[in-house]
Amino acid sequence: MVATFSEMCASDEGVAEVAGALNLANASMTRVVRQAIDLGTWSGVSPTQWLTHQAGITRTRADLIIAVAEKRHLFPTIIGRFDKGELSLEQVAELVKAPPSADAHLEDWALVATPSRIRRSIKMRYGPESGASDDAPADGAAETQPEPSVVDRVTVGITDDHRWQIRGEFDLDTGSMMNALLMHAREELWNRGQREISQADCLREVFERYADGIESPLRRDRSKVWLHLDAASGSSTEASGVRMPDSVRDKVCCDGIIQPVWEHDGVPFNLGRAQHIVPERTRRVVKLRDRGCRVPGCDHDRIIEIHHIIHWIDGGPTDTWNLVALCPKHHRMHHQGRLGITGNADEPTGLVFTDEAGRQLEPCGAPKPPDRLELPANGYRPPPMGQVEWDWLTVSWPDPAPTPTSSSN
Repeated sequence: MVATFSEMCASDEGVAEVAGALNLANASMTRVVRQAIDLGTWSGVSPTQWLTHQAGITRTRADLIIAVAEKRHLFPTIIGRFDKGELSLEQVAELVKAPPSADAHLEDWALVATPSRIRRSIKMRYGPESGASDDAPADGAAETQPEPSVVDRVTVGITDDHRWQIRGEFDLDTGSMMNALLMHAREELWNRGQREISQADCLREVFERYADGIESPLRRDRSKVWLHLDAASGSSTEASGVRMPDSVRDKVCCDGIIQPVWEHDGVPFNLGRAQHIVPERTRRVVKLRDRGCRVPGCDHDRIIEIHHIIHWIDGGPTDTWNLVALCPKHHRMHHQGRLGITGNADEPTGLVFTDEAGRQLEPCGAPKPPDRLELPANGYRPPPMGQVEWDWLTVSWPDPAPTPTSSSN
C-alpha cells in the first residue's frame, strides 16, 4: 500500500501538533521546577531525586529539565519561544549551553536545527566550555581568568532494557591514550579472524585482557560477578537487586562459582563453601582436549570459557562430553541465540554448530593436538615426560638419547 500525499501531510501535521503540546508541557515543567528551586520547596536529597520521584521520569531526563530550569532567566528570547511550544526541551537544553549574550542571535537558527546540530555548532563557535559567564574584562587587560576545573568522570548503571551502560569523559591526553589502546585491541581482534568489530568489542577486549592478567586470588575474587540464583524459580539477580536476563544467567552458570546460601522465610542463616561449577581438574582436561575455541574458523586460545552444551541450569551434567571450550565472543553469541551447539564434545567431529538461521557451519575438525617437540640443532633431547592418553588423543615423547660427544683427533 502506497500512502497518498494528503495522508503523509496529515501524519506530519499530527506529529507537529502533539510535539507542540509536549513542548508546552515541558516548558511548564521547567517553570515549576525553577520556582521550586528558588523557594526551596522541593523535597528529598536533591532536586534531581525529587523530580525523578514526583514525575516518574529517568534521572537523565530530570537532569535535562533542571539544567534548563536553572537558566530560564538568562535566555529570555529562547525561553519565550520555548514557552510558546516552538522549541523542544532537547533543543533548549543545547541552546542554553551558549553564553547568555548569544540568546537573541540563536533564535531563528534554533527553530530549524536538530539538538545534535545545535550541540556541534555551539561547541565549534563557543568552545567546549560553552555556557561560561560573559563577565570577561572588556579592555583586554593582561589579567587572565583561571581555567575552569574540569574533572574526569565516568558513570555506569543499568538501563531500562536491562543493559549495562557506561558514559564518561577525560582530558584529551588520557583520551588519546585510551583511543590508542582501543585501536590496538581492534588489531588483535582482526588478527584473530574477527571481521565485524565495534568499539564495544574493543572495550570488552581491553577489560578481558586486564581481568586475565590479575594474579592475586583476592583481587580476582573482587572482580567477579555474583548472581543470586533462586533454586525454586530459576530467576537470578545481581547483588544490587537488578534481575538478570536468562541469557546472562545461563552464560555465568556455565563456568562460574556457586556458593549456596540457606534461607528461612527469606532470611539467610547459613553460607556454604564456594566451589566451581566446573571443577578445576575437569576444566584442565577440557582445555587440554580442545586447545582453544572449538567453533569452526576460530583460533582464539588465550581467554577460554567452558560451556555446558546442555545448560547447567537445565540439568546438564558437568561431564566432559557436555563441556566445550569457547572464546568469550562465541560464548555470548550462543546464549544470545545467535550460535547453536549440539553433540558430544568428546568426539573429534561430534559437535554441530549452526548460525542464527539454523544453517550448519563447516564441519568441525579434530581439536589440535599438542605440537610434537622438535630436537634442537645441538642434539639435546628433553627428559622423558611420560605419555598422556585421552580416548581419541594420545601424546607421547621419545626417550632421551645420549648427548653426542665430540671426538678429539
